[in-house]
Amino acid sequence: MKKLLIALVVLLFNACETKDPSLIEYLFASSNPQKIALDFNASGATCPKCRMGVEHKENAAQVVFEDEKTYIFDDVGCLVLWIEQVKANRETIKMFVFTKDTHRWIDAQKAFYSLKDETPMGYGFGGYEKNQAEFIDFETMRLKMLRGENMADPKIRKMLLGQ
Repeated sequence: MKKLLIALVVLLFNACETKDPSLIEYLFASSNPQKIALDFNASGATCPKCRMGVEHKENAAQVVFEDEKTYIFDDVGCLVLWIEQVKANRETIKMFVFTKDTHRWIDAQKAFYSLKDETPMGYGFGGYEKNQAEFIDFETMRLKMLRGENMADPKIRKMLLGQ
């Protein structure tokens, strides 16, 4: 009887244990002491938000936490949603986006974003280093992403594309 009770208690604790798979299974690097954007091979990373393989740098984004853990995203929109989901402190993390114009990693908060690029998840936010007339800053892009005001919404898509 005691063994059965112990087994039930152990099963109960195991069932109650919560593990966020995105924090464990989709970790790209556990040590990034310089807290810089890391290079990666095609299909060498999986987006922790949408679980898709990150096929190439174009449209990719990265976040590096204070504990040096690095996660790679296939779309900057996924980064925004995931950061909100895990309640990351934006003041203690570093975010990077691979730019479409200069083809290099830059601070995501210093990048400018188009509204209607083709991106893996269809959100439309492509990162650029050089500003252009219709581009928006990171905070505006972040708010639009959190409100669902992106190309994944058919009404927004139609409005942005003038259809």
